[in-house]
Amino acid sequence: MQENLKRPLSVIACSRLIGGVALLVPAEQREEWKQEWLAEIWHRWQFLHHAGIWDWLEACRLVWNCLGAFPDAAWHFSSDHPVQNRIREYVRSPWTCLGFLGAALLVLTYVSSGLPATRALFGFGANHGPGRMLYIWRHPISGGGDKGLPSDVAPAWAQHSALLDSVSAFTVSYQPGFAGSSHPPALLIHSDPSLFRVLRVAPALGAFPSQGIVLSDEIWRSFFQRDHRIIGSKVQIGADSYVIAAVLPRGFRFLSREPAIYLVTPYLGLKPTMVMARAKPGISQSKMDKELTRIAEVSTYYFFQSELRYSYVDDEIHTPLSIFAVAVFACGFLAFAASRIRIRRLRGAFQPGSRSAMVRRGAFFFAKTALALAFVFTAALEWLRPESAILYGSRDPASGPFLLWLYILGAMGVFFWSLADQRARCRVCLRLLCFPVRIGCPGCLLLDWSGTELLCTEGHGFLHVPHLAPSWEEESGQWISLDESWKELFAEHR
Repeated sequence: MQENLKRPLSVIACSRLIGGVALLVPAEQREEWKQEWLAEIWHRWQFLHHAGIWDWLEACRLVWNCLGAFPDAAWHFSSDHPVQNRIREYVRSPWTCLGFLGAALLVLTYVSSGLPATRALFGFGANHGPGRMLYIWRHPISGGGDKGLPSDVAPAWAQHSALLDSVSAFTVSYQPGFAGSSHPPALLIHSDPSLFRVLRVAPALGAFPSQGIVLSDEIWRSFFQRDHRIIGSKVQIGADSYVIAAVLPRGFRFLSREPAIYLVTPYLGLKPTMVMARAKPGISQSKMDKELTRIAEVSTYYFFQSELRYSYVDDEIHTPLSIFAVAVFACGFLAFAASRIRIRRLRGAFQPGSRSAMVRRGAFFFAKTALALAFVFTAALEWLRPESAILYGSRDPASGPFLLWLYILGAMGVFFWSLADQRARCRVCLRLLCFPVRIGCPGCLLLDWSGTELLCTEGHGFLHVPHLAPSWEEESGQWISLDESWKELFAEHR
């Protein structure tokens, strides 16, 4: 009766699934493993069928339980001795090390949505044309903290300064409910009409107004769906309505990476303002400070002696690069000094017989160090410079001392890890050494030596690392090469 019983579709699907998964199991165990799983499926179906409780729900449960064959087959596959050896070889390979570092950079790129802070760092200067663009703010002698400038100072500088090519004042706030209450608050930059002349940017759509609204490309795309008909329409900001006059080019950034709305009016009110200016070529900062302080005293009766602060935009934006360069140079020098590498050994390594091996080792060392340093640089920058960060003056969190210490710690860790990893690798194939064996007696330092020996699985040599290096021993680890006669012992790994 059981022989003529037609198998249901779920049992057939489970049998086919087991047959496919069985390919993962080692050949010598495959048939036994397959028969065990098929017997379990058959007996469960038979029992439920003859008990009269077989239905579609039990069929789904059978398929679900059958999925356990995947981890079971994977366990058999990973327990296979040749597979374990191949996995160990892959782990010890230098390409695995480089691939892991490259994968870490790709994961960071995915998590940060394309490294926006890093892309903005390297692409910022292209948005503002030639010349020296300057950010000016006030740091009072008493009271501390960075402050804005009175609203009538920037017009006085624009009218009387002979050292500044153009000057513009602006304030920053957030505008809730712009273009409808469903949209999140947008960054609102309230500026005078000269701001875009200082920035040297041309509109992608419309024309810059003497009074009106200018939209960033992100606002135009997200709030208005790239509708060209918005030019000339009105929007409400606060109690007043303004005409949308222009849209900025795609990729343009000012102040931060946040999408921004520019409210252009001739008068900014009485609130303290930030000032952007473009200095003429060849002007020193002391000369500029002397002139601007004098104009503020004569024209507006503000006394800013030793209170004005200046920051060139290009220098400020690229501060993380200079901080990282200092950290890498200092940590590289300390790591080189601590590694006790002697110049005469480097000269010997470049002899004709060992030059190719030295070049290969040097290329691997610099490649893994560069990838690890790139990860440290981009991870710290993306963490410290979020989209809302103000990228000018002392308001940039990625220009402070915390970033310097973060880069120093990261670079120090990278250099010492890279040196330790390099010493633990074969001098020929660059695989990580394995099979550590303790040799000798640690207490017999005078008459004998002791240490740990690590072997290359390809038979190229072994590394002896003493447990306690005497003062006359120059090397903390001695590499001993093996000739061709030893390689028969490593035939399994070749």
